[in-house]
Amino acid sequence: MSTDRRGLPRAVALVGPTAAGKGALGRAVAERLGLSVFVCDSVKVYRGLDIGSGKPSAAERAHVPHRGLDLVDPDMPFSAGDYAAAAWSWRATERGLFVGGTGFYLRATAWTHSAAATLERDEGDESAVAPRRLAFEASWRAREAAEPGAIHRALAALDPATAAVVHPHNLVRGLRALWLCELHGSAVSAVRRADPPAPRLELMLVVLDPGTAIVADRIERRVDAMLEAGWLAEVEKLRAAGYHPGHKAMQSLGYRQLFDVVEGHCDLPTARSAIVAATRRYAKRQRTYFRHQLPAARVVTIAAPEHCDVAAIDAFLAGGVR
Repeated sequence: MSTDRRGLPRAVALVGPTAAGKGALGRAVAERLGLSVFVCDSVKVYRGLDIGSGKPSAAERAHVPHRGLDLVDPDMPFSAGDYAAAAWSWRATERGLFVGGTGFYLRATAWTHSAAATLERDEGDESAVAPRRLAFEASWRAREAAEPGAIHRALAALDPATAAVVHPHNLVRGLRALWLCELHGSAVSAVRRADPPAPRLELMLVVLDPGTAIVADRIERRVDAMLEAGWLAEVEKLRAAGYHPGHKAMQSLGYRQLFDVVEGHCDLPTARSAIVAATRRYAKRQRTYFRHQLPAARVVTIAAPEHCDVAAIDAFLAGGVR
């Protein structure tokens, strides 16, 4: 993979595990430097998924412009490639700071698409409603229902490298990876290795991570706060509007568990415990992704917002820090 970033435009991204405090710090840094916040979150792009995704309030948005919120309805497909295209359009007109925990969105923005990725975009994501893909997904969802774990087992047989980075319970990513193997006619990891992407941004990564114990406690308190704020009622409203667990957005962390409550499959305390446990596992996977899957020209890890060197961020964006 090429790593030559000479002459590339610069960008700064504030990332970290969920509940680390990225949003508040990102807004503070952006306000101080006169930047917009480019939200990098795969759930906040959906309209109506507000409480459970932790979208900033109207008052918070009034202080700092935010991009990347409420881009599509919950029944519409939205990919990392779609995000990257939107992000580059924002960059064309304003200076911003990427803030969020969806690493593969940031990677798609900071690196070029290989020929393999172009095929995935043209035949995989934008044709998500095409009969071939719909039939493929319906077949595998039925098999998964009959044989739990079937999707991940099939992916492990076809593409062990990709299966190793997809959680067995993440059916959305597992099914998409299977589809891409079908699309390419071989392991998608091998296709990507044969035609690797190259950087198109010189990226400074600021990783905010207070530590496993602190994040775990914050996750539990945040889930409780979201439930108290009406998260279950939000899911009931989405269901009444016609959305269902078959829509990708409704498979998002927390929403799929609360749909089980709304549809009478479990009680709220059980769902609450499942959300907390799943979110903690997700935070662990985020840490791994930021360490191994998100190459950057400069990486700074901080444990608390007060450790954030705003002057260094400003200097990097201005071209003064290597």
